[in-house]
Amino acid sequence: MNTATAKIIQLALQGWRAWVVAVDGMPLDVPYETETVEIGPAQRVDLIADVMAEDGEEALIGSVERGGTFVLASFGVTSGSAARPAPQPLPPNDMPSPDLTTARSVPLVMEGGAMRGLPNGATWQGEKMDARALAEAGQFWSFNAVAGMTDAPLVDAGLGETIRIPMKNKTAFPHAMHLHGMHFREVMQDGSLGPWRDTLVIHGDQAREIVFVAENPGDWMFHCHMASHQMSGMMNWIRVNAT
Repeated sequence: MNTATAKIIQLALQGWRAWVVAVDGMPLDVPYETETVEIGPAQRVDLIADVMAEDGEEALIGSVERGGTFVLASFGVTSGSAARPAPQPLPPNDMPSPDLTTARSVPLVMEGGAMRGLPNGATWQGEKMDARALAEAGQFWSFNAVAGMTDAPLVDAGLGETIRIPMKNKTAFPHAMHLHGMHFREVMQDGSLGPWRDTLVIHGDQAREIVFVAENPGDWMFHCHMASHQMSGMMNWIRVNAT
């Protein structure tokens, strides 16, 4: 679990044989073997790992940053471990299947931040403002040219409706987009669906798309999980009607 409020953590594993079996509390259909793990703020990743370091060596978990890898945890090994087959999938959660053919698309464009800024300004609290006025108000980011929480939701969905949100990050920074109340799947470039999750890291200049079934009635935040980004513009919400 990444409990940082702003940092995307890149983990490197040495002396292990590890499989990702779940993301954000949702079991994968097929676990996959990995030596690295990216975890955005508030994300969770479940691993099943065998210690493969030799007797007298160390199994290491490192953080990749600033051009190097720094050890976060080390485990002394007194005897090696025999390799074994990949683990079987965990029992799946009961989730609704998104129907891409009937889904409604609601695009989301992210702008702002240092290096790119908001050259065309944005609307904040119902008023169109230029970049200087937004900065004075502590607003440096926008969703669809709107900074901060809005009176109307980004999505007003009927119960059971399938929603697609194509997202384009036009900033120079990564953002960990997080949905409350429901899980979503990423729509891959070939049209297949990625694993269920509630947070997706979108790097600078990337375009990613998610899809979910509006199954949980209520008003749910949809925002960047970097706390400073959220409070300075990157927050919105989704309404799921009860009927």
